[in-house]
Amino acid sequence: MIEEFWPPGVAALCAAVLMPLAMRSRWLGQDNDFSGVQKVHDVSTSRLGGFNVFVAYLAVLIVAGRIHHDDLSPALPLLLCALPVVVVGMWEDITRGVHPWHRLAGAVIAGVLASAFAAGTIARLDLPVLDGWLHYLPFALPLTWFMVAGACNAMNLIDGAHGLAGGVALIMFGGLAAAAGLAGDEEVLAQALAVMGAIIGFLVWNYPRGKVFLGDAGAYFLGFMYAELAIQIVARNPGISAWFVIALAAYPITETLYSIYRRKVLLRTASMQPDAGHLHSLVYRKLVHQGQRSREKEAVRRANSRVAPRLWLHAAICLAGALLLHNSTPALMGFTVLYAVFFVVCYRALARDLCDGPPTGPAPRVARSVARR
Repeated sequence: MIEEFWPPGVAALCAAVLMPLAMRSRWLGQDNDFSGVQKVHDVSTSRLGGFNVFVAYLAVLIVAGRIHHDDLSPALPLLLCALPVVVVGMWEDITRGVHPWHRLAGAVIAGVLASAFAAGTIARLDLPVLDGWLHYLPFALPLTWFMVAGACNAMNLIDGAHGLAGGVALIMFGGLAAAAGLAGDEEVLAQALAVMGAIIGFLVWNYPRGKVFLGDAGAYFLGFMYAELAIQIVARNPGISAWFVIALAAYPITETLYSIYRRKVLLRTASMQPDAGHLHSLVYRKLVHQGQRSREKEAVRRANSRVAPRLWLHAAICLAGALLLHNSTPALMGFTVLYAVFFVVCYRALARDLCDGPPTGPAPRVARSVARR
């Protein structure tokens, strides 16, 4: 038991100890621009929490190397492959001036490196025609890099409330760890547990008060690690459907795809244009409206921290469905579609509710704009 659970313990302790150092930095990585369309905080806050998650995971690998923990030996090449997303994410967290396409390029470069040096190429999708094409690298490699970049972007996209991205990532890596444990895949299990420990150390300071943020470096790193561990667990364990990792991440995947549809088709704007129309944004406005109606100023102030638990439920539903149906591709495909329908129904119902809400204040006007489209 100790052999199995020391990695998350070391990662959690390291991350929790490092976070106050980031919080004390008054000149590096501070998010003090409160005018952005997605901003819901009003206190200058460090965006370096995600970098500390990366450092905490690195600390686990250093300890593992010293004590010859073989299950974590493949993790170092993968961690080195993650450097492009961490570096470009850190640059964005510090300068706030990196173009979205450049961040996407960093994710693709990380995927290329993982394919070359960390066995990070999709092996199967459990779809007969496409699986045949995966034998050809000119098809398999671009698809893999697209998946890696998509995972990085999806994790970054849901990072919009205290504890949201961290909690969802914790649930997703928990699903990978559970599946790896059932399949006897000690390498993926050890790596997933180590990432979970680092996330827990971060959440101690991020939720519920938001003392430190995950930042782009953290969101991209977690998205990259999920994509790569998902590739590994599917490639090595034929008893696990390739759709298990898709169903497990159905919430951030659906949010990303729906955001692209909403921006490109409904709003006719750039697909990577930031906006305040995500599900977590609507949930936040709903909570703010409830506080306004009841005249509870404290409820309005706490609205940010009350968003995450409602959307952790979405991730928990995906976790339960994915684990229950982990070896049945048709059932997992059906579950993923059903969840997507559930997401859209929730989104539209919430948008309509906000449209019919109080006629005053900036939040109802924005919600009304989203609902109208």
